[in-house]
Amino acid sequence: MLPIAVVSAGAMGSAVAKRLVTGGCTVYTNLDGRSDAAHQRAHDAGMINVPLETLVSKSKWILSIVPPREAFAFAEKVRGIVEERRELLSESESDPRVFVDCNAVNPEAVKRIGGLFRGTSMRFIDAGIVGGPPRPGYDPTFYACSEGENMLEEFATLSQYGLRVSLLKGAGTGVGDASSLKLCESVCDSFIRANEDSRTFVGNR
Repeated sequence: MLPIAVVSAGAMGSAVAKRLVTGGCTVYTNLDGRSDAAHQRAHDAGMINVPLETLVSKSKWILSIVPPREAFAFAEKVRGIVEERRELLSESESDPRVFVDCNAVNPEAVKRIGGLFRGTSMRFIDAGIVGGPPRPGYDPTFYACSEGENMLEEFATLSQYGLRVSLLKGAGTGVGDASSLKLCESVCDSFIRANEDSRTFVGNR
């Protein structure tokens, strides 16, 4: 079974984890400081709660799906573990671990997050999730970009475990593009909701 980490177990994270577990993955998470509701969602999704150090050492892919304000701090924690366990983790350089930032942060923020892993054994992918949490009959799309196309192609193989992945690659693409796409989607959604609310208000006058 493919070992993959999803942090944390919010509505999106737990739904993504459940889809991966159903597809045959072993999904680790870390619930330090999380609510009872998060623990229940993780249990229901089939996630395995482990210390963060164990999660980093066991997982090929680490999907960061946390509240945006926590995105950088979580990445810093992972980088700290990578640096502390450099000798052990460097043994996997032929098949490197990859940190995938899936958070609704702006392009500059995701570049800062990606910069944390520069010069380490951990690789980095910028992934924007466009759409709501997965559910039966519905899948959001993970738009992904990085500096290395081979790594992106490997990330696309997660589609065989239930994720819908669309790669952003080619001349001029790089870290920040997926987050830009996610940001545009969020702005459009807000505009549509505001429009719907104004029509409802006018209709009710």
